Amino acid sequence: MIFGAVAAVIGLKPSEADAGGWETVHRHVHKTGKCGSGKEVLASLYSIGSRTSTGEPVSRDSLTAASHEYPLGTTVSVTNPVNGRTCSIRINDRGPFGKAREAGVKIDFTAGAARCLGMRGTQYVCLPGDETVEVAGVPRIVDGDTVEIGGTKIRLHGIDAPETDQLCLDEKGERWPCGIASRDELVRRFGNKPWTCEVSSQDKYGRSLGSCRVGSENVEQWMVRSGWALAFIRYSREHEASEAVAREALSGLWGGAFIAPWDWRDRNRKTTILGAASVPRNAQEVLLGAASAAAAPSPECAIKGNVGRNGQCIYHQPGSRWYAKVKMGPGKRWFCTTKDAEAAGCRAPKG
Repeated sequence: MIFGAVAAVIGLKPSEADAGGWETVHRHVHKTGKCGSGKEVLASLYSIGSRTSTGEPVSRDSLTAASHEYPLGTTVSVTNPVNGRTCSIRINDRGPFGKAREAGVKIDFTAGAARCLGMRGTQYVCLPGDETVEVAGVPRIVDGDTVEIGGTKIRLHGIDAPETDQLCLDEKGERWPCGIASRDELVRRFGNKPWTCEVSSQDKYGRSLGSCRVGSENVEQWMVRSGWALAFIRYSREHEASEAVAREALSGLWGGAFIAPWDWRDRNRKTTILGAASVPRNAQEVLLGAASAAAAPSPECAIKGNVGRNGQCIYHQPGSRWYAKVKMGPGKRWFCTTKDAEAAGCRAPKG
């Protein structure tokens, strides 16, 4: 089974293709300057495999395209500046690749989309500017601040929730898997319901940054106000008031002691402990050692992540060849799913 755009078709005249193909495309294909406030980008037709990156069966006659620029599932208004035709085209695949991408092609159209646009070969087209786009659907909830909708991974903007292998202390000083609790509360409140997310840019891990709502309720605001996430003021001060409400009511994380997620990911002996005014003497030891705890934070989160001397992270699933030999300690992490491990930069072992 082949996923993604596998071969772009340049569509130049025979004499032009013989002159060098993709290496000389810019000698023969030029911008029109007719896109106004939109973006004018190089586009082509492409050959595809049996399924797209979203897992859909391919359909050459559908109004779809492959792109690295938009979240999967996004519908984009595309205009052919040569004839003025505009078509709504859905991004359901990744591409272009190879020489087409090196030549600067930004979007590959199926035959059906190209026909709609009246486009016969490689040319420039007009895409919307950098305004936000809307992604909608029932999500797969990855953790307390990350979801996936139709193949698009979305990081909730302006908040930061505990990692799935992060431990906290409750009001009695007992350790508990707060990262999993944060995720589960999000599932309990909004799981199996249709979400609408406005996304724009991407973070360094390739996740789309977005603000989501379910009906009239803002998801990020609910997470912070309920104490299951913090206002990520490094990027936005929008949820500071909601955090103050949660802190005052000792809701969620604030009922005990914890380390802010951004500090936990880069923790040391000087890391600040938040929450309850009084904590047990061993609080710092427990909170700092969560990632390297010998026992998994939850039976469903038993995938081991091992960071080697070269800095590369390899994950091992229960029952795999090396799983029992990986002893959890410094430089190790627990993950709930392989997708969680891959999102954190880990890969599966070779062989």
